[in-house]
Amino acid sequence: MLEFAHIIQINDPKDPQIPPMSRQQLWDGLLFRSKYPEHFTPALNSSIEHYTDDGFIRKLSFGEGHLRDRVTLIEMEEIRTAPADEQQALFAQSITRIEEPVPGYLFVRFMYRRDDPPASDGVDVAEYLKSAYVQNDREAISLIRKFAIEGLPGEGSWLQ
Repeated sequence: MLEFAHIIQINDPKDPQIPPMSRQQLWDGLLFRSKYPEHFTPALNSSIEHYTDDGFIRKLSFGEGHLRDRVTLIEMEEIRTAPADEQQALFAQSITRIEEPVPGYLFVRFMYRRDDPPASDGVDVAEYLKSAYVQNDREAISLIRKFAIEGLPGEGSWLQ
């Protein structure tokens, strides 16, 4: 089982080079990413199958592959994903948690747990996957920062 976590700092009130973002803006961006991941990872296609009391079930498609995730929301704090089907080909879970150890200092902790990748001759596939997750999350936070400055797209736009 591959398990790892990393953290990205969002705000630093002492660093004027980092544009400040509110917890609400950050939450809205992270929620948008969970509902419409194809805007952050173009190789994905997704659809929300239905809403639940605490989140939703989504279908992810990538090439010939398909997964169904149960997305659980803890308002303004955490987004959890887990397989919606017991017999899914790939087991993968994630937790995206907003942390604020000191007022004004926002961080996002990304935690991943998934089946080990298949071995490959001389290539550390697990390290490659970790690097890809980190890069994908950094790019997502950059896009969320853009949304915080320019606003999420409005009614009738690609926000859907």
